[in-house]
Amino acid sequence: MGKEGQDRLFLAPDEDSLSHIMTEYGYNAGDIELALVAEKERLHRLFGEIAADQRYLEIILSFTDGQNLKTLLKEKLVAEQPRSFSDISYLMLQPSLVEPSALNSALQEDDFRGLPNWISELADKAEAAYSIGYDAARIDLAIDRGLHQRAKNLIRQVTNPWFEEWLAIKRDLINLETLFRTRLRKLGDKLFNDSLLPEGRLSLDWLKSAQKLNAAELERELSKGYYRDLAGFAKTYGGPGISSEYSRVGDDILMQHIYKGGQSLNGPEVTLAYIFGREMEMKNIRIALSALRNRLPDERVKLLRRKSYPAWR
Repeated sequence: MGKEGQDRLFLAPDEDSLSHIMTEYGYNAGDIELALVAEKERLHRLFGEIAADQRYLEIILSFTDGQNLKTLLKEKLVAEQPRSFSDISYLMLQPSLVEPSALNSALQEDDFRGLPNWISELADKAEAAYSIGYDAARIDLAIDRGLHQRAKNLIRQVTNPWFEEWLAIKRDLINLETLFRTRLRKLGDKLFNDSLLPEGRLSLDWLKSAQKLNAAELERELSKGYYRDLAGFAKTYGGPGISSEYSRVGDDILMQHIYKGGQSLNGPEVTLAYIFGREMEMKNIRIALSALRNRLPDERVKLLRRKSYPAWR
């Protein structure tokens, strides 16, 4: 859509108008949520057809499988009265590498034959982590750490510094928010260390030392480096709406990196930047839809809106 199309999204007076704008840009007509699902599947199908190396798509979609795995494991291990798959199928994300129903069957029957080995390894690690203290958050952490470590190892095989950097920034954004959250709640060193993903631009040693700084010192440290736009959260994180603001600024940092990929003359980063830019566009559609349904004030919507992928090509 670019900026012009997305400006129109946020000016739409109702859902019908929003849907009409989407169809002008190739989305399906009708239900907006279904149109977004269909477009994302179409986008990744296109990527699968033109990608020279399928490992890119495998890395990207593995995070969708990880999210589905979290949902299904929590239903199996944590819920007092686990629901049937048909009752929770609406929670399953697509597109994915593994059909969610097949993933559910593998978990219920404890038979992962026919599925990638890393799926069963993640499930085993998550179940083991949960059994220690019966904390559902441990399921999320075990799967997230496993997925990011696997992605970090795989990306070295395809030798693409731009994509490797994109993944590193994503890990840093999660680790920094973990830092802000644990400082706010005054959680211990062990829980903080156990919650960190594999390091990206920010080393684990730096993150551990940063936990011991006061807010002013941490803000000063961050203001010197790549994540200077996040420095102010050292003092404000925990306030009303600040978590959403952190997410938006983090996405802006990712979009700056996506811009660089889109400016490349050739190579996988051109296609990857387009894929990520389109996903950010879909996030803006969801924000515009939520703004209509929840009657959010314009000031709030401006704080939530993500930057647009520029129409260079």
